[in-house]
Amino acid sequence: MLSKEPGSPLDESKPPHSLRHVAQLAGVSVATASRVMSGSSHPVSERTRQQVLSAAESLSFVPNRLARALVTARSHTVGVIVHDISDPYFGDIVKGLEDGIHAEDYQLFVANSDRDPEKELNYVRAFDANQVDAIVFAASSLTDPDYADTLQKLATRFRGRGGAIVLLSDHLLEGPRVLFDNHRAAADMVGYLAGRGHRRIGYISGPPELEVSHVRLAGFNAAVAELGLGAGPEYIADGKFTLEGGGAAIPKLLDRVDVTAVLAANDLMAIGATRQLLSMGFAVPDDISVAGLDDIPIAEYGPVPLTTMRVPTYEIGRAGASLVLQALGDDVPADIRLAGEIVVRESVSSIGPPA
Repeated sequence: MLSKEPGSPLDESKPPHSLRHVAQLAGVSVATASRVMSGSSHPVSERTRQQVLSAAESLSFVPNRLARALVTARSHTVGVIVHDISDPYFGDIVKGLEDGIHAEDYQLFVANSDRDPEKELNYVRAFDANQVDAIVFAASSLTDPDYADTLQKLATRFRGRGGAIVLLSDHLLEGPRVLFDNHRAAADMVGYLAGRGHRRIGYISGPPELEVSHVRLAGFNAAVAELGLGAGPEYIADGKFTLEGGGAAIPKLLDRVDVTAVLAANDLMAIGATRQLLSMGFAVPDDISVAGLDDIPIAEYGPVPLTTMRVPTYEIGRAGASLVLQALGDDVPADIRLAGEIVVRESVSSIGPPA
């Protein structure tokens, strides 16, 4: 058992040891102890370095990151902004990002903006004020013009003090990014449904204030036009990227058009749409097929296992971590492109000869 006797290094009732205590135990100056613990490039003999590290270990000394930042000009912290931390899509990305930067002794702070422009801008300001080394935008940019203008100014200021910005989705900012072709993904899912004989395909779109919603909708419309399928605004309903929104979109679509399949712009909406169809007495996929985009972990455990386009969310996060580390290492990172794949499950059936 770990000792917690009064006066022992692990005695939690005592104030934490300071760098001065480490220096005293090692028999060196505070300045020398600081150079060792901060990783300073100032020359220190190997013998002295080992004395300081041994003293720090025996005292269970934890370096103050803010103090170290004064020496290294790096805080070893990264801020990431997501739109909805409860969405498994973002959870996977954050997991990949954290796994990638933790190995290099960076800490990750997650901000949940709820797609609120002012809230997101305030998080950018807070990250800047707390001197994070990098800001990662895991979600697409919002389309509010005032937000766009202010964000550009904040990004310029953040980069001006040496901060790095990395983008993991469709975004108005420039910078190193992980590229997933959302336009192509939506178009490929339309092509898959058409290949199973579906010619009247309804679409549940994401929130109009998100750039990624426009990109995926454009992919849907382009594929529908190219394949000569049923088209027009009556085939489209907003689902807000939520389970509830996906369900609410179904009656709106069915009141306007007689669809044989529904493609949702994310899996949460597709699962919500499936639940709504079942509650209305439709069989999925025998009466109406449903497909999604993302392949979040619960996609295969919904009321009907979901056919969807797998977006490599964890890999996007890991790739983003690589870009962050390259940028902070003064490299000029190249954009990273990742591809998706269609995952076939039970929610789509064939209804006739291919289109």
